[in-house]
Amino acid sequence: MKKFLSFALLFSTLYASESQTARAVIVSLDRTILSSEIAGEIIQLSKFEGDSFKKGESLIKIDCSVYKAQKRKIDVEKDIARLELEKNKKLDTFGSIGTFEIQISQENLNKQKAESDIAAINISRCDIKAPFDGKVATKKVSKYQNIKPQDELLEIVGVDNLEAKVVVPSSWLIWLKKGIEFDLGVDETQTTVKAQIVQIDSIVDPTSQSISIRAKLVEPFENIIPGMSATATFYQQNN
Repeated sequence: MKKFLSFALLFSTLYASESQTARAVIVSLDRTILSSEIAGEIIQLSKFEGDSFKKGESLIKIDCSVYKAQKRKIDVEKDIARLELEKNKKLDTFGSIGTFEIQISQENLNKQKAESDIAAINISRCDIKAPFDGKVATKKVSKYQNIKPQDELLEIVGVDNLEAKVVVPSSWLIWLKKGIEFDLGVDETQTTVKAQIVQIDSIVDPTSQSISIRAKLVEPFENIIPGMSATATFYQQNN
């Protein structure tokens, strides 16, 4: 009996899990700055810092009256080009017009169709919609403000597609591998979730002798948002 207990104690000592900890920060894979693609006046700004939104929800609307008027004008010109082509085709049946004139009429109609498509695209750009579920991080403009193309409007961040960025000692590379799971204790929520390493950086910081890793959250989580701090706890097997 004593021999059995001694063997069990030795076995448990050899294979005991040593915990190693490192600091981490929660980051979002969905983070971007929405910019304007057209010039105009902001007539609707529905979200502010910290507000949530759903994918496809309207975030900013720009006055579109000029672009709509441009499209109406182009559509009239397109109709005229179509009538011109139909007239030339009828004249061709009587031999009163050449093939070249018909080709010119067709290309003019094609040009007006393309310009109408461009006008429709500009109208769609008047309503800036959310590309994913998330929250507003920074509001860079105000309602009634006149903006130009490429002006920054909103910085938004996703709240579903989250990862943890962990900085660990480079000496851990002896046993640290992709796919390893570890516990992630989030400071702000006082909760712990499982995370799994998806990438290990290829460069060691020579000053701190550390390396960064990325890990995905593999368990359902609530109230965890980008920017939160956490403690990553790894369990290294002594075998």
